[in-house]
Parts: sequence; C-alpha cells; structure tokens
Amino acid sequence: MDNKPHGQMTVKAAETLFGYYEKKGYDVLYDHSSAKENVGKIVSWYGDKYGREAELSQLDIAIIEKGSDKAFALIEIEETNDTPKTFMGDVFGVLLGDHISFRGERKFSVGEYTTLIVLGKSKVMHKKRNEYLREQGVKIKSSLSTANSAIGNIVIDTFADEKGLYALLSSVLDNAFKGEV
Repeated sequence: MDNKPHGQMTVKAAETLFGYYEKKGYDVLYDHSSAKENVGKIVSWYGDKYGREAELSQLDIAIIEKGSDKAFALIEIEETNDTPKTFMGDVFGVLLGDHISFRGERKFSVGEYTTLIVLGKSKVMHKKRNEYLREQGVKIKSSLSTANSAIGNIVIDTFADEKGLYALLSSVLDNAFKGEV
C-alpha cells in the first residue's frame, strides 16, 4: 500500500508527461500541485456561464496542442478507487458537458483527435470489466448531443502501482498519438 498523500502519483505522472510532451509541442496542464503556470482546475461544464453550479466533473491532466485550443488527451487518475460507478461517473461527467476549461478561463476544443483516459488503481486488472465499461460508454456517447460527446476515444484501464501507472499512461498516449486507441 502506498503511503503517499492523495494525488501524489497523479502529480508525478503529470510532471513526467510535462517534461516529455512540452518538447513535442503540447501544453500539459494539471491539478493537485503547488501554484505553477500550468497547474489549476480542469473542469467539464455545461451552459453559457462557467461557475461552480455548472461543473460536472474535474480532470487531473489535459494535454493541449500549443498555439491552439485542441485537447489531445483528457486524463483522470483514480488513485484510491476503481469501481465501475467511479469510472462511469468520470466518463459521463466529461461527456455530458459542453465545455472543458482550465482555471475557468482557457477553453479547449474536443473532437475525434481527443482521447478521454480514465485510470484506476487496483490489485486486480479487471480487463473484461474495463472493456465492457468502455464499450458501453462509447455506445452512450454516440447518442449524446453535447459538445463534449465529440471526444473521439475513451480508454478505461487499471494499474497496480506507480510504476504501472507510468507504463500504462505512456502506452495509452503513444497509441493515441498513432491513432490506435
């Protein structure tokens, strides 16, 4: 069992991604850390005016193409819970929104080029269950008319520990860049 404060693995993953993707022409924004230029709330919301009452969910990491508002990857990492209810809440909290924004100011566009990644820590990998949840999420996504339902791909998976998180996230993002998700 990790004795790290909540969000610690997420911050380390985000900082690793920042170092890698920044060089490739992407902004890596994340939550759960000290005040830095690229740290703040990443929120899925609906309606015409951003505010707490319009928030549907918060994400941990966003990888955005530099010089544009295109969201390449939206990532939620569940360090303590990998239940189907939690995964589907994360997925639908994003898909039901009309906007994704950083610090309530910078809005992102989503489309076929965007991958929504939801990962949860678990001692059991639940491959069949995670694929079932992903398939159902994709089916329901296709019937939504929200702006965020334009997200192209959904990934739901589990990791056992910090090392497993890095390996899984790297693999998923590499596949997303190749269009193989």
